[in-house]
Amino acid sequence: MEPRRVALKPHTSKIRRWVNEGRSDEWIAKELNTTPSSVQSFRSRNSIYRRDPVRRGEISEHKVVLDENETGLVLMTEAAESEVFRRAWKDYLRRPPGDLQLVVTQERIYVEKVR
Repeated sequence: MEPRRVALKPHTSKIRRWVNEGRSDEWIAKELNTTPSSVQSFRSRNSIYRRDPVRRGEISEHKVVLDENETGLVLMTEAAESEVFRRAWKDYLRRPPGDLQLVVTQERIYVEKVR
């Protein structure tokens, strides 16, 4: 079957999940019977970005409770108990943190060290 132009908006959550799983634009295009360039364009317009495994290293997911106090929002988690977190952030746990970047997507919140 020849790839065609399809509306990708109804597939946004699937595309986000597939991108988070590391699927290529080619793979996603084949699943949705469209072109890789359409998928790439859609991802760009909808801020759906691939994780860079070199930049982000291992991923460690943790439940978070979002709380509000007088100074703003607080993310409460038990992430520091994770071995992956301890290895990746051990220098930051010993001294005040350097520059950090908070990346908020529709499905996740990432905290990254800024290089």
